[in-house]
Parts: sequence; structure tokens; C-alpha cells
Amino acid sequence: MSTKNKQDGIRSRIKNILSTLSPGFTTYLMYLYNFKRLPDFDNPKDINDWLQRLKLREYYHNPVITKCVDKYRVREYIKSKGLEHILPNLYIGGVDNPYDLRNYWDKFPDKLVLKCNHGCGYNILINDKSSIRVDDVIDQLKEWLNEDWWKNYCEPQYMDIKKCILAEEYLGDAIKTYKFYCFRGEPKVMYVSANGEKGEKDLYLDYFDMNWNWLDISLAGHQHKPNCYEKPASFDEMVKISRILAKDFPFVRVDLYDVAGNVYFSELTFIPTGGNMKLTPSTHLKEWGEWMKL
Repeated sequence: MSTKNKQDGIRSRIKNILSTLSPGFTTYLMYLYNFKRLPDFDNPKDINDWLQRLKLREYYHNPVITKCVDKYRVREYIKSKGLEHILPNLYIGGVDNPYDLRNYWDKFPDKLVLKCNHGCGYNILINDKSSIRVDDVIDQLKEWLNEDWWKNYCEPQYMDIKKCILAEEYLGDAIKTYKFYCFRGEPKVMYVSANGEKGEKDLYLDYFDMNWNWLDISLAGHQHKPNCYEKPASFDEMVKISRILAKDFPFVRVDLYDVAGNVYFSELTFIPTGGNMKLTPSTHLKEWGEWMKL
């Protein structure tokens, strides 16, 4: 193991311990490290201040938020909004023992997506089931289920999720994700994310307003796509769906897919980038903070 990997591992363990002991203290510490100042909850200066405030106050141990960040139980919320038609087909859900997959494996289609419900990045995309050993899948899911993802970035909105496995429809290869930032129920800005030519996850992020005007905004760690995107035919429908799903929340990012003109639900994200967004130009952080004011 390299020195850098050892250092990263030590930092991760320290962060996990601190998150367990005090999510509030850890939030202040991480914010100070990232921005060289403490967050201001009483007079938020920008969108990051607002997100940290929501994380530790309005969204903390909030059962609606817990349901909506749960990759399995959020389906109930989507259905309650009359949007069941945008949900990918569900093959299994609520399975808490990865070894139970053996009972379903032969019944699964050749292409599917397996997920753990309690964090981000816990996805196995299978486009040829015959090329994968079920025992390897079980080992990966078992490892993920043993992790408390919320501690990695101190995001306690994931803390109360009852962990489980689900299997959903495989929507396609290299599909684009459309992510709508909604402030007080109104989508104001969104971005399209796409993987790089060598498979780099979400290498490209390009921001647009609600009239599909490209915005010169960069998020740290990402690039603009060399050839800009065409407006999808489903864009107006996605804006409408985002408005419906955002109505109940001070802030949420509604993540959707467009597959051959059909809109599918991806997830609801309440504290994007853990409330530590680094945008260029940074003036947008204050502008987005202004949109949070009543």
C-alpha cells in the first residue's frame, strides 16, 4: 500500500470516528478545512452555509428526508406524487441478506442494476449476467452493507436508513443524467453529467438555466464537455417533474435520466457535494444562497 493510500485510510477512519461522536463538530471542522471559515447558520452567506444548516437542523433525523434518500423507499414517495411511471422497473427490493441473491439470480434478466440503498456509488451495472459470478456480486454487496456511508462525508440524513439490496431495470449504456437544483420548490439551474471517453465517471458537467442557456459555471474536479449538448425533447417535462418533487423541501436536487425521450427517476439529493461545493466563479455560491431566502 502506498504512503498516500495509508494516509487516506487514516484520514477516513478519523473522519468516521468524529462523525459518530459528533456530526455537528465534524461538519464545522470539515467546513473550516475547505473554506477557511466556519459556517454561519443564523445569517447564511452562501448556498454551502444553507446546506450545512439544513443538514444539521431541518433535515436532521427527519423521517421524510430519510425515506427520500433511501434508494429503495424513495419509490413510495415518488408514487405518492403520482409519478410512478418514471420509476425504473423493480425486480427485488428490501433484501437485507446478500446471500438471498442466489434465490433470484436465475430469474433476473441478462441486464440489470443491483444497488445498496444507504449511500452513493453502491451500484453494480450488469449488462451481461452470464459474464459475472454471483458470488463476486454477493461479496461486493456484503462489503457495502457493512459500511456506514453517512460517516464518510458526515451526512447524517443517511444515518437512519434500514440497509437493504434492490435490483432494478438496466436503462442503457452511457446514459446522461440531468440534475435540477431546486430552491424553495422552484428549479433554477441544472447540469448534465456524462462519463469521459475512457469511462471516467461524471468527468463532464455542464450547467444550464431553465431555458437551456449554457452557463459558464465549473464544479471543482470536473470539466466542460468539448461539444455542448443538444436540448433533450423531454426537458420541459423534466422541469415539471422537478417542480413536483421539490415542492415539499427548502432545497433538493432532483436527478433524472432521459432514455430515448423517456424520463426516468434517478434519486433525490439533499446535500450535494456534502455542502462543500466549490464553484467557479464563486459568485454563484452567494447567488444560489440568495435563492434560498424566503
